Amino acid sequence: MSNKKKLIAMLGGGQLGLMFTEKAQSMGEKILVLDPDKNCPAGKIANKFINAEYTDKNALQSIMNECDVCTTEFENIPYKTLKTLENKIEVYPSSQSLKITQNRSLEKKFLKSANIPTTKYYEINSSEDLNLLNHINDWPYILKTSAFGYDGKGQSVINNFNDLVIAYNDAGVTNYVLEKKVKLYKEVSQVAACYKNKIIFLPISENIHINNILHKSLVPAKITLDSENVIRDISKKIIHSLNYEGIICIEFFIDNDNNILVNEIAPRTHNSGHYSIEGCDISQFEHQVKILTKQEPKCSSLKSSTVMINLLGDLWLNSTPNFIPTDKENIFLHLYNKDIAKPGRKMGHITVIDKSITSAEKIADKLFNSLI
Repeated sequence: MSNKKKLIAMLGGGQLGLMFTEKAQSMGEKILVLDPDKNCPAGKIANKFINAEYTDKNALQSIMNECDVCTTEFENIPYKTLKTLENKIEVYPSSQSLKITQNRSLEKKFLKSANIPTTKYYEINSSEDLNLLNHINDWPYILKTSAFGYDGKGQSVINNFNDLVIAYNDAGVTNYVLEKKVKLYKEVSQVAACYKNKIIFLPISENIHINNILHKSLVPAKITLDSENVIRDISKKIIHSLNYEGIICIEFFIDNDNNILVNEIAPRTHNSGHYSIEGCDISQFEHQVKILTKQEPKCSSLKSSTVMINLLGDLWLNSTPNFIPTDKENIFLHLYNKDIAKPGRKMGHITVIDKSITSAEKIADKLFNSLI
């Protein structure tokens, strides 16, 4: 009789946890979800749901009793929670990877120590650090909180030193990274499935943001083969330097001089990888399940040109959007089963597959505009 425990643990019950749980269950796995939100999407379909804080000792003990392995859906889970679990079970990503990537300051230091190119930046951890920056003369910069930032939260554009002082004093936070604003040509991201002895790169996506929130991903990205090779080489370096296992997404800036810079590292499945559910033969979520269950790595191939568009809560402000136009072949609607629609909140996405990126984008844009 096997000693294998019955459940895979997922910390976080949002849409990433939901899509992971759906895929894992379709592959015959049972999922335990831990989330402090009693109405979280993944909790509604999990085989077992624990509604508790991520630091709750009884909840963590239950996971260690019932699971051999644990994963996460976002980086703002206390890394010490993962450290506790690592004493008894396997955890992907590791607590050390999470510790680095959940803090912009530590992430920048890590990238710098690995000689990986990023935009110019300064750390601000005190008013003394702030006052040392009155020499800056190459504005604009972007002020970002060191912790708990995603989808543009905790960010502001700074055009001069006076703006910086005001923003710093208004926020009530002391730890920041001040990044030089990049003269942007494109933003792209690389999702990778990091198995024990092999890295599988998914196709690179080209990303368009509105108000710092991802609006649209286009795959394949319209970039040169040289750029693709540089992105893959940098990604490999990051993955090896972190000794990383699990799904990772690395976001890149390509500037007007064709320099390739790392923007952020997300130690998890990613919004810009959702296209892979229908666009690839193996999605980011299937890879996540395969890594956790020690399956053999297989490459993800792009089946066809694919465009993904996010559906934010703004679309629900007057009434539920009419999704009838999405009921067509090669158009796929994903709704995240969230109870409350708020402006800027990700409620779902639409994926369009077509023979070319131009035609797929045209269909996706027309469809999105019909929902506004």
